[in-house]
Amino acid sequence: MTSPTIYQQAVREIYEAIASVDTVTTCNAQYNAVIEGKTSTHEAEVYWEFTDGDVTYKVIIESKEQASSPELFTFMRTLRDIPGLVLGVVVTQPIYQKDIKEMANKAGILLYEMAEPAAKETWEAVIGNIQINIDKAWVKAAKEQAGLGDESIQMSAEPKYSFIYDEAKNCIDTVQGIFDQYSKQKIDNNSGKQTIVHSFAAPAFLQTTHELVPFIKLDNITFDIEMLKIDNLVGTEMLENILEITLKYFGNIAKKKSH
Repeated sequence: MTSPTIYQQAVREIYEAIASVDTVTTCNAQYNAVIEGKTSTHEAEVYWEFTDGDVTYKVIIESKEQASSPELFTFMRTLRDIPGLVLGVVVTQPIYQKDIKEMANKAGILLYEMAEPAAKETWEAVIGNIQINIDKAWVKAAKEQAGLGDESIQMSAEPKYSFIYDEAKNCIDTVQGIFDQYSKQKIDNNSGKQTIVHSFAAPAFLQTTHELVPFIKLDNITFDIEMLKIDNLVGTEMLENILEITLKYFGNIAKKKSH
């Protein structure tokens, strides 16, 4: 069994995204569909029939490594044999021939040109189980000196606004900056889930929101970091575009007929 091309994979993702569409009502959605035409049956990678409440639309989606004029002509005959408002979509690599683009436009075929990088996997470093550990003895002494007793000292909850200072009260980093440092390493080596214990080579202090104790001494920062594959939403974004173009295309046809 051969692996699917990036264009076939994109069409599959478009089909899978149909289930989440809520702006129109899907009447029928098929993958590797067999469609009954006026004169014969036709095969299609994806068949999507939907209604906006007043009008029913049909979309036939195919993938082509290279969309040639003969292939588009055959596809056009298929579209014309299927009754109703039918739009054809061909997911393919970028096309530079003007005649092919013009032919597709006249035939009611949307050429969805997709550069190869759009279909590649995307990975993201995810941070979790964050613990900012303070030097409890140092903080206790600072609170006693300020006469605070057991009063709590608040810090920023946002890592990017959690500023870290050295003994001279120079800002040297943020908690988010530490996360980013390890995230880059994680992306470079793409290893499994890890628990990081980030210690400081020299005394480091975290800024607080308390007037009497504006800084507290840090011990270390621990957190989990893991690489997760994230959905690049190729299919979802393409389907949204196809839906918008379908409604606009047939809306323009209706306007022309009314004049």
